[in-house]
Amino acid sequence: MAMTETIKAERGLKVSICIGCMGVINDQYKLRVAPDMEWHAACLKCVDCNQFLDEYCSCFVRNGKTYCKRDYVRLFGAKCDKCDRIFEKTDLVMRARTKIYHLDCFRCTGCTKQLLPGEEFALREDGLYCRDDFDHFEKKANAENNNTININNNNELKTECVESKPIIRKERKEGKTTRVRTVMNEKQLHTLRACYTANCRPDALMKEQLVEMTGLSPRVIIVWFQNKRCKDKKR
Repeated sequence: MAMTETIKAERGLKVSICIGCMGVINDQYKLRVAPDMEWHAACLKCVDCNQFLDEYCSCFVRNGKTYCKRDYVRLFGAKCDKCDRIFEKTDLVMRARTKIYHLDCFRCTGCTKQLLPGEEFALREDGLYCRDDFDHFEKKANAENNNTININNNNELKTECVESKPIIRKERKEGKTTRVRTVMNEKQLHTLRACYTANCRPDALMKEQLVEMTGLSPRVIIVWFQNKRCKDKKR
């Protein structure tokens, strides 16, 4: 968003050129859109609805074009990838790579189950899938192609450590496998970090206790500690 201010034109100093019409500004007052774009008062309009823009309303600039707030949000505001509605300030969102969803829209494409933090899910070109439907989809595809694939070997299971908004960063592309990731909530992440601080290589008994405390699978916990040790080693 750009700030708009009305300033009194100072005659005798450098010539001001209007960004809108490219003419010289000889008016007593001119409009300046931060940081240094100047306009005739009659030239500063929303390019979509022609509403006049001044210091009393919000002015948005994109690619050199000016918009009122309503049209800017409508044209460029973030929209839910599922329902295509624009997000409100109070909406809680879920993210899957570059895709953003309303909390209630973040559901498995197969069974429509709502996907929550702590659950494994896969992002494919045709939508989100819970772990059960993803496994079923892969087995069916393998059977049709007469090509049995071990999901655990070809679809790497990783954890996505997120404080508040879950994010998945890998989607299936042609010729590539889909990576299934687990989104952790803040409590689960705090428990794992506390254990890691005390012992970065927990034994089998401690891992069993972490499974009970967090509700995560043993595989997810093992991968999390492996990734954490690898990151710390690189620092």
